[in-house]
Amino acid sequence: MKKLLYIDANVNRATSRTERLAQALLDRLRANEDVEVTTLVLEDEGLAPLNSARLARRTAGTAAGDFSDPVFAYAKQFAAVDEVVIAAPYWDFSFPALLKNYLELLCAQGVTFNYSDEGVPTGLVRATRAWYVTTAGGYCGDYDYGWAQVDALCRLYFGIPDVRRLSAEGLDIVTNDVDEIMADALRAIENEPL
Repeated sequence: MKKLLYIDANVNRATSRTERLAQALLDRLRANEDVEVTTLVLEDEGLAPLNSARLARRTAGTAAGDFSDPVFAYAKQFAAVDEVVIAAPYWDFSFPALLKNYLELLCAQGVTFNYSDEGVPTGLVRATRAWYVTTAGGYCGDYDYGWAQVDALCRLYFGIPDVRRLSAEGLDIVTNDVDEIMADALRAIENEPL
């Protein structure tokens, strides 16, 4: 059975259009093969940015090769799954701060990546595919720095070879047909090659 980690960085989940798209993707992935989905709702996790004490614990654990400290828990969970879905709305050219806090915790040398002798990051995660699902009130263009960060981390640090972005944009523009934009995005998910 394939293990999939769903990282839910949506706020206002009951009305979240990003959540709606992510659930459609999860339904499609479940229908395609036998998948065990673990859902991590970041809003419920009490995440905080790394501070000096937690960073020191992570540094000491990495140096000792001892990853038993709770600061490594999210990285160990992430490293052990076969596929990842990250859902986050487009906020202020990026994504909600909760996702940044989570990503900091994933960057654990010895768990999700190592450095080669030449100083090049080498991924240690098992996942072969990651999805980034997002929605935007306007149009992102070349300014979706959240996607750029997730794509770079997944490919360069974690070694995930197949990283994809699914989105619906222009959802808060008064003259746009929101229902049609969402329908197009849902059709795109249904037609995305697996």
